[in-house]
Amino acid sequence: MDATHPPTHLRRTSLLAGAPVPAAVVRDGDREDRIAAELADARGKVARRIVRDGFDG
Repeated sequence: MDATHPPTHLRRTSLLAGAPVPAAVVRDGDREDRIAAELADARGKVARRIVRDGFDG
């Protein structure tokens, strides 16, 4: 924890003090589907590797 990463309770208090604003990034279903398709092969490889070798985070 430091000036750029205050404790969670202080970040939460700060977020709740402000007025809600619309999201800066919005979901685009078509784009999301294209990205998922592009990453499908790599996702499968990573999943198999984790199942085979375990996860060492």
